[in-house]
Amino acid sequence: MYKSILSIFIFIISFYSVSSQNLNYSVLIIPDSLKKDANVVIRYIEEDLNILNKNKATLNVRKAITILKKSGEEHAKVLISYNSFKEVNSITCKIYDKFGKFVKKIGKKDIFDIAAFDGYSLYNDIRYKYIKKPALNPPYTIELEYELTYKGLYSLPDRDAFPDFNVSVEHAIFEINAPSDVKFFTKEINCENVKSLKFENENSTYSERYEIKSFKAIKKEPFNNQIKDYFPIVLIRLSDFDLGGYYGNSDTWENLGKWENQLLQGRDIIPDETRNKILGLVRNVESDLEKAKLIYKYMQSKTRYVSIQKGIGGMQPFLAETVDETGYGDCKALSYYTMSLLKIAGIKSYYSSVYAGRNYSPLIKDFPSHQSNHVILCVPFEKDTIWLECTSQTAPFGYIGTFTDDRDVLIIDSDGKGKIAHTTVYPEEVNTQFRYAEIDLDETGSISSKIKTVYAGLQYENVWRILDLSEEEKEKKLNERIALPNMKIKKFSFVNNKNIIPSVAENLKIDVKNYASVSSNRIFLIPNILNRKGNIPRKIKDRKTDIVFRRGFTDADTIIYNIPEGFNLEYLPENIKESNKFGSYEVSYHFENSKLTYIRKRIIHKGTFPPEKYEDLRSFYKLMYNADKKAIVFVKGI
Repeated sequence: MYKSILSIFIFIISFYSVSSQNLNYSVLIIPDSLKKDANVVIRYIEEDLNILNKNKATLNVRKAITILKKSGEEHAKVLISYNSFKEVNSITCKIYDKFGKFVKKIGKKDIFDIAAFDGYSLYNDIRYKYIKKPALNPPYTIELEYELTYKGLYSLPDRDAFPDFNVSVEHAIFEINAPSDVKFFTKEINCENVKSLKFENENSTYSERYEIKSFKAIKKEPFNNQIKDYFPIVLIRLSDFDLGGYYGNSDTWENLGKWENQLLQGRDIIPDETRNKILGLVRNVESDLEKAKLIYKYMQSKTRYVSIQKGIGGMQPFLAETVDETGYGDCKALSYYTMSLLKIAGIKSYYSSVYAGRNYSPLIKDFPSHQSNHVILCVPFEKDTIWLECTSQTAPFGYIGTFTDDRDVLIIDSDGKGKIAHTTVYPEEVNTQFRYAEIDLDETGSISSKIKTVYAGLQYENVWRILDLSEEEKEKKLNERIALPNMKIKKFSFVNNKNIIPSVAENLKIDVKNYASVSSNRIFLIPNILNRKGNIPRKIKDRKTDIVFRRGFTDADTIIYNIPEGFNLEYLPENIKESNKFGSYEVSYHFENSKLTYIRKRIIHKGTFPPEKYEDLRSFYKLMYNADKKAIVFVKGI
């Protein structure tokens, strides 16, 4: 993976410079409105981006951050990255106590230079200038100044001072300066309260400035988006750029694709031995889809994922023959290698850049720029388009999961041009968890059960990661996930159906001692054994953010209990059937001939809902939470 670049995410911006001299950092003068819901207050931030030409820029950052609480001390660490295309020219750091009194200046011996070790990168030229958080109890203030130089302006990195939930901003500045012959473009997002000014200077330079003041902390709320979906953002891109001698233009997605296509040219040579293997593998196969499956499986068996983050290699894939020889590569190299293998079999595929992650911000389609951190492969067939995740040795063919599902990506088409496409959407009727159980209950309340659960679609990921573990580790994970007191797993097995919409059948035999409560001659049985709603979202007064369900799903449980002889039904809860904008929930009970049949079905809809509907959501979750805990009462001899 490579880091997302070519965007500047800012907190605040102003028409005049904020000097750190003579500022009072006392916590006592911070307005109460900025302390509310805040763990951290950014007292000021001033960022000056000076674009010198299409190859070089400098960034000067001056900021002061007050840490109010221990829960905000993650922001007290200073971590400034650099690599082949970015240098750290200078750093100064000072610490002040809660009254704004100067405590110390950080010396050179306290500024550490560390490698960005992530445990899976083979080559990595990313390093950090690192300053530990002060040995003080909050509140205290960190004043920081540093200068960076960028060489190659395909993009600019995310700001290290990017805010988080529960962070407020008192005042900040962002200014861009460039020669009039260097065209750059900006896009404002969530900037309704941001002042902006764009003007041409007398010295043939062009400037843009932005400002916002007194930005109150946004509280983290259940089911909301990422912070950057709420905070003011200014995106920036150069029209013409150069990275490592590769020149490009970002005025259209088509042009960006052309630039990325330059990095791929002449790198798809596969050794004759492997070429012959591929041709032999697909010789008697008629369907292109089946050919692609075989080639994908071959690639998985031959390679492993290793990140490469060094120089232009952070953007350009290895030679296909290098991957073939060594058996390793990053997302770029493995996707390109797979593309080269498919090409041997006459199967067309497209190199595709995507912003990966379970939670993500959508591609900003009207602002062509580098908005990705990962590469996958698009394989168009006559009736459908398949997307391939090439970094996994275990992923089913055509399954991309929550890592890259349902989002816009930039593909490089057959003409070597960029084009926006959309990855696979997994609807709620595909993302299923279907369970069937037969359970024997005895007079002591203990149970012996046979349970089959089939996880499909995105719910495949509930168990996918444990399938390749040892038997001992699998059992440990099952115990952790089920977590029933006094449970003993007698037997377990998995059947992995690696289809394009994959599924796993989980078969369990478990005994649970004293599962049901027994009092005198009564048994109190909670029939929902494995799929109870665990909690109710906390109450929030005056919720501010939308409710977001990125994906929908369906759960259905059918559980049959064999009730011990001589026990009769004393109390059976009422059936429930509820449907609303968030989803639906159904529960039914039936008792006959010493058999209790319990059926539960829950559906959650994908969607975005306004903040004022939060209490309705809480009511829905409360209904499910209470229903899932309801007990049935059996009495002996009546």
